[in-house]
Amino acid sequence: MKCPGQSMQFWKPEDVFEVHCLQCGEAIEFFKDDPSRICERCGRKNPNPRLDSGCMEHCGFADQCGKEQE
Repeated sequence: MKCPGQSMQFWKPEDVFEVHCLQCGEAIEFFKDDPSRICERCGRKNPNPRLDSGCMEHCGFADQCGKEQE
């Protein structure tokens, strides 16, 4: 069972967005929880300007997030 706080099922349309590469201007698709993405055109690592880690900052089970729960 995955954490409902990180499930894409509950994301809003604005949680997936495009940012232009800081070096070459190529459009890069980000998800709200991506810390950074590599530009496919020039290879530059671009930080996510709208990073949202959601419940990961305060959840006591954050270190287990994404693992299968029994």
